[in-house]
Amino acid sequence: MATTNCQQGTAGTGQIWCVCPLAVSGGSDSMALAKICCQIRELRSQYPVLQFLRLHAFIVDHQARPDSAKEARQVRKWLHEQFGANRDDGLRSQILTLEWPPGVTPLNLSNFETEARRLRYRALGKACHEANIPSLLLGHHESDAKETLIMRLIEGYKGEGLRGIPLDSDIPDCQGIYGAYQSGGRGYTTTQNQSARALALKRKRADEMLPPPKEYRKPGFEFGGVRIYRPLLRFGKDPLKQALVQAEVPWVEDPTNQDPTVSIRNAIRFLNQKNLLPDALGGSLDGNRYTIMMAAQNVRRRYQQRNDFADDLFQACDIISFDSRSGSFEVRIPIFTDSSSRFWSRPRDQWAFEREHIGARLVRRLLQLVTPHDHISLQSLETATKSMFFDFKNFPPGDRKNYPAIADFTAGGVHCKRVNSPNDGLQPKSDAPYELDPTYIWRLARQPYRLDLPEPECSIPPLQPLPRNPNAKKHTPITYPEPPWQLWDGRYWIQIINSTPRTLRICPLTEGRFLRLKATVKTDNRSGSRMFANLRKALKAAAPGLSRFTLPAIVDENDEVLVLPTLGFEVKDSTIEWRIRYRRVTFPDKIKKEVVIALPEKELRLVKPPAITVHHQGK
Repeated sequence: MATTNCQQGTAGTGQIWCVCPLAVSGGSDSMALAKICCQIRELRSQYPVLQFLRLHAFIVDHQARPDSAKEARQVRKWLHEQFGANRDDGLRSQILTLEWPPGVTPLNLSNFETEARRLRYRALGKACHEANIPSLLLGHHESDAKETLIMRLIEGYKGEGLRGIPLDSDIPDCQGIYGAYQSGGRGYTTTQNQSARALALKRKRADEMLPPPKEYRKPGFEFGGVRIYRPLLRFGKDPLKQALVQAEVPWVEDPTNQDPTVSIRNAIRFLNQKNLLPDALGGSLDGNRYTIMMAAQNVRRRYQQRNDFADDLFQACDIISFDSRSGSFEVRIPIFTDSSSRFWSRPRDQWAFEREHIGARLVRRLLQLVTPHDHISLQSLETATKSMFFDFKNFPPGDRKNYPAIADFTAGGVHCKRVNSPNDGLQPKSDAPYELDPTYIWRLARQPYRLDLPEPECSIPPLQPLPRNPNAKKHTPITYPEPPWQLWDGRYWIQIINSTPRTLRICPLTEGRFLRLKATVKTDNRSGSRMFANLRKALKAAAPGLSRFTLPAIVDENDEVLVLPTLGFEVKDSTIEWRIRYRRVTFPDKIKKEVVIALPEKELRLVKPPAITVHHQGK
């Protein structure tokens, strides 16, 4: 079972809990998941570590039907009766109510299922972050996987688009939500008043139960986020219902799910229940015939083989420098040719086809270090792959000087440039399927913003105080909430205390803003000239050329630059406090620490007004 975060139990006891959260809709699948988790919890006499396990159920009220709130309360009642919900060592429950836009009737939407899914995941992601929980169990089963595969066939998916629902993944539809989307790892801690012994116990338990991290967990970088797991994906729906009947556990049958006119998934479910699907689509993994589930299994196997090979190549990349101040880096990539096919389990005559797929995965892994996009499709990387790997075009091997590949292109919002940088000292490894390119390196940086598209922007309103307690003493200081983290351009998480009376914005440092900044700074004669000279020096080191115009800038209502947070530069007399971190990334395991230029970690301090207190969430 995927266990999650350790938290403090009843106040004053010093008890450390390992929280196992699950999403419960009240349907047979999620109620079966709750039953299984509670049965595991009952094994604590045999497995002492389970004494620290606490279950937490999130019940989602979709607000799609008039009785949805009543059903959510009924599910909560069942959890209390069946599993001891709200006992200190039992299954705790919490109802999450979805908020639809004003005037919207959910069931009248043509994309009701998609919108409900998006709102549901965003509500679950926020709830997990607020509860300090970094993972979540879902009750998806084999029938859900089958329905998803048939839907993808209908929508025209091919190849790896038919690999089905993964057993685990980052929580979807939560981009921009701090703590849910690939961030907030530093928040997964217990309260500050625990003893040293309790904290040591927490670390020990977490190290034993949590999988080893792959993110780059260094100051200046975000890591973490909510991870979802699907432990019932290998089980059919009927066996789960039978288990509930035997255990006398009730469940809700949502009439919306039985209406074949509401969504494509419902229509597929209806055909499957009536045995109207062809055997190739309706069968299961029974080993007797080739079904869509077996096809998906084969697709997943090939997908994993390609990813494993691409990961080996990524681990072989030599990242020469990575500057998070601008989101740019230099890398020397490996070359893999036909001789590499001896390391591939598939027939040699398929190697030419396979290596393009593997090369595209390697290119995507590199682009993901600086791209602003949440996802880059492999189909969009054909030109980039053939440009980065010379042998993918029909030119004689070794004829590199006359090779007409594109040496300067953009892909996935990233500008890629090939640079001649000979390194005759590189020696290929005799036991590796690759050697590093001895002639060229690649420079990757954020693509300059297009004028025909809106620039990325975040709004920072003035910090507003929390409601004052009417029973508080007269001289009690005003309390302010902790300002939210915002994701700018898909690359930087920024937290700002705006103690001015005006709304600020985070925008790119365009050429016009840079010229106005230059004029503003230089008005202060000698000190201004010295400040601008330092700024030019920092820009030359961190963001040379056009890449300087992709840096984030905090501007006021007159579009005047106040702060360049990645450079630590602020205009004189600025009253802005900020923290900034680079998005979650994964580097090759053997990257040298000295080649990574990280953003400085800093604590927020309130500079104006002086006598106020910041209320930190979860503390």
